[in-house]
Amino acid sequence: MTSTQTTLTLPTVHLNGTSRKRLTDDYQAAYEKLIEFRDSFRSIEFNARDYYVQSNIAFSEARTERDIMEHKIGSLMQYLEAHIIHLAS
Repeated sequence: MTSTQTTLTLPTVHLNGTSRKRLTDDYQAAYEKLIEFRDSFRSIEFNARDYYVQSNIAFSEARTERDIMEHKIGSLMQYLEAHIIHLAS
C-alpha cells in the first residue's frame, strides 16, 4: 500500500460508532475487490486496430481517456489505503 498525500476526513472509532473491526473489514474488502477490478480493467484488450477507422487521433484520444480512468482507480485505491492504515493505528 502507498500513502496518500491528500488530507482526508477519516473515521473516529468510539463507543457509539461502528467498530474498528467492522470498518477495517469493510475497507479491506472494498480494497481487495478494487484490486481485482483494476486487474480486470488492465486485461481488457486495447489495440490501435480497434480505433484507426475512426480517425488518425482516435487511438490517442482513447489512450488518454483510459489513462484518466486508470488514474481514478489509483486515487480510489489511495483513499481506501488511507482508511486501512488509519484504522490499523
